[in-house]
Amino acid sequence: MTVNEMIERLQEAAEGGFGECEVRLAFQPSWPLQFTVAGIATPDDESRAQGEPDEEPDDAASVVYLFEGGHPDNASPYAPAWAFAAAQ
Repeated sequence: MTVNEMIERLQEAAEGGFGECEVRLAFQPSWPLQFTVAGIATPDDESRAQGEPDEEPDDAASVVYLFEGGHPDNASPYAPAWAFAAAQ
């Protein structure tokens, strides 16, 4: 999925009445967990300079990373199974 594809799908969700919903990451369908989104990192982030490994993967310059922020407060750590089946 590209950044533009994600924006398009999120825009569709917003237009469908889900614009104020929290975004979470669902992980591993066989043992479904959910996490909050802590942030993103882009190839041109200045913060990349600190703690950077000596060698980067070949695709590092063309990937935007999403970071998990931990399990949601006051909610189950488990993602609903339907979310994996419904993923677009």
